[in-house]
Amino acid sequence: MGSALTQFRDPILTIQNTIGPVITIGPIRTIAPIRTIETITPSFSTTITSTQTNQIQTNQTEDDITDKNVNYNIQIIMNKLNVILGISLILFLSGCGDLMKSAPPPPPKAENFLTLADVNGRVSLKEDSPGVRVIRTKAKSFIKRNDIRSAKISARNTAVSYAVDEMVRELLTEETYNNNYEQIEKYTSQNLDNYVVDSEIIAEKKIFADKFYGIDSAVKVNRQKVLVALQKDLKLINTSSSTLVVVITSKKGIDLSQSGFQFSDLEDALMNQIQTDLNQRGLRAMDFRNAVTSMQTDDKLKEQFGKISKEQFMAVVSGSSADQAALNKQIQNAENFYTTGLSLLQQLAKVVVEVNIFAINGNVQGDLALSLNVTAKNISTGRGGAFANSVLNVARRGGPNTIASAMITGLVTDTYDEMKTEFIPQVIKEMSTISVGGNKLMPYEIVLKDFKSKEVRRFRSAIDQQQSDQFRYIDYNNTLADAQPSLISIRVRFAGKPDRLADKLMGILDSQQVDFKEPKVAPELKDIVIEKVKGEE
Repeated sequence: MGSALTQFRDPILTIQNTIGPVITIGPIRTIAPIRTIETITPSFSTTITSTQTNQIQTNQTEDDITDKNVNYNIQIIMNKLNVILGISLILFLSGCGDLMKSAPPPPPKAENFLTLADVNGRVSLKEDSPGVRVIRTKAKSFIKRNDIRSAKISARNTAVSYAVDEMVRELLTEETYNNNYEQIEKYTSQNLDNYVVDSEIIAEKKIFADKFYGIDSAVKVNRQKVLVALQKDLKLINTSSSTLVVVITSKKGIDLSQSGFQFSDLEDALMNQIQTDLNQRGLRAMDFRNAVTSMQTDDKLKEQFGKISKEQFMAVVSGSSADQAALNKQIQNAENFYTTGLSLLQQLAKVVVEVNIFAINGNVQGDLALSLNVTAKNISTGRGGAFANSVLNVARRGGPNTIASAMITGLVTDTYDEMKTEFIPQVIKEMSTISVGGNKLMPYEIVLKDFKSKEVRRFRSAIDQQQSDQFRYIDYNNTLADAQPSLISIRVRFAGKPDRLADKLMGILDSQQVDFKEPKVAPELKDIVIEKVKGEE
């Protein structure tokens, strides 16, 4: 029977008389489908006995075992080959990675290493009010994870902080600013947008080998809001520098009895308008009567100034000499009265505003007109003199049923509206400017390019040793010390112009025998980039 089945087997499949199958590596052929009894039976013309059937099943089982062993060993070989190939690939890629690490990135081309000095635009914002200033600033920010948008926002905030800081320096004395710049910087940085009327980015570029985002911007800063912050929140401005005294006078008596008014009603109405508006702008406006009361610091002064008239008050303000009648009538020692009164007033206020009402005219038709002269004088400085003066004429058309009191109220409103267009802005501008000398400690950033760490340490040490009231070392940043080229920044404060600071820094490097390129400087630049010149090595 076995010989009978041989003709139906695949010629390469045989049962070897060995303990395990012997595998010869050669061309792999596809194993034909295993034939079963069902497929073989139709080929016989004789009946198959049970013994014969058992022999067929035995031979068939041997064939199945052989086929399974062949497949199993082929699979083992393929798995080993895959492992070998995987290890080889890993070793190859690892070697490539080491080669890539060992090769330093090419240094940036000179034309790609821009600084803030190379970012320039044209300002379109205009100063349309004495209450604001357009301040041009340049700033930069480190680009993290290639996030240009965040870097641009950060640079804009830095530029705004520079602009607000410049306005602060205009409003404070040297001593006050230099002793409080840390407190000022912390407070204003949390409220930057409160002081900004408008801003624009007039130029922008990637700088420092595309590691920073630099902008050239213009910021319109509200002077009054900064003033309020310094006065009320930080309490860094003496109230006298923000106080003005208002005096309303008339060279002749004005009879308003027919309208149901007295002249004092008109005076109080104007005073309330002026005080309310100026107080809201961060200033402190007070009636001259309050100023007189404030002068009464002791009994002698109270005796002298307790009953001072408007005319006498204005004589003091105007610097009238002792021989003028306004002083001689009631005061024997008029010269002392004048000098003492002015000295006291200078401690209380900076500006005096005089509103001199010329006339109020009406007719039978109910028309009404108001004419006055308004003058402002700075009494806090030796130069003195009036800095703002206007003549105002306002009128309202009435009718047979016009109520005189309502017309007068309307005239007061119209008059102050006219004052606000020109006169009040000039007063605010004068009040917001401190005429003091001295230099403020301005923030600067020193950027060292291609300097070795040892050279940077020597440079920082020299800066630290040269600290003074006019030069302060703040801190440094070496985040990009390993960059190509290396960039290390040092923050300082310097009381002076950027060109003087650059001269100071170059003197330090010259003493350390470091060869470098002369940095670019400009008034709006807050960073000074110093590039080291490499030697032959």
